[in-house]
Amino acid sequence: MRFYSKKGLITGVLLWGTILFLIGSFIFLPGGPDGMGETTTTILTTILLTTFISWVWFGTYYEIKGKQFIVVSGPFRWKIDIMSINSIRKTLNPLSSPALSIKRLQIRYGNYNTILISPKHEKEFCKMIKKINPKIEINFN
Repeated sequence: MRFYSKKGLITGVLLWGTILFLIGSFIFLPGGPDGMGETTTTILTTILLTTFISWVWFGTYYEIKGKQFIVVSGPFRWKIDIMSINSIRKTLNPLSSPALSIKRLQIRYGNYNTILISPKHEKEFCKMIKKINPKIEINFN
């Protein structure tokens, strides 16, 4: 089953604000870039960053396949064995992660590994994970 990422206002403003800043600074740069080389570099950089940010924004989801939990965020992929998950808890941790909202779930797995995600339907996600591994401790307080 696939769960899409919840998209928060703060994350959206940061990501799309970056794109608008890049485009705006190119368009409204006083005098413009000097020479064809600088113009080409600026255009390519803007296109590449816009493509990357769009890929992350529209391509972040979490999938449960058998006993595998798969996290996809643009070009980045994680595969986690559901049987290795120890706990899931709510957090507002702002660290960089495959989560498009500040309201996140912290998943601890293995001995010391964590990943932050933000599924739209948190309770349904936790219920499905818990069905596969009933030993997972879930804390929503």
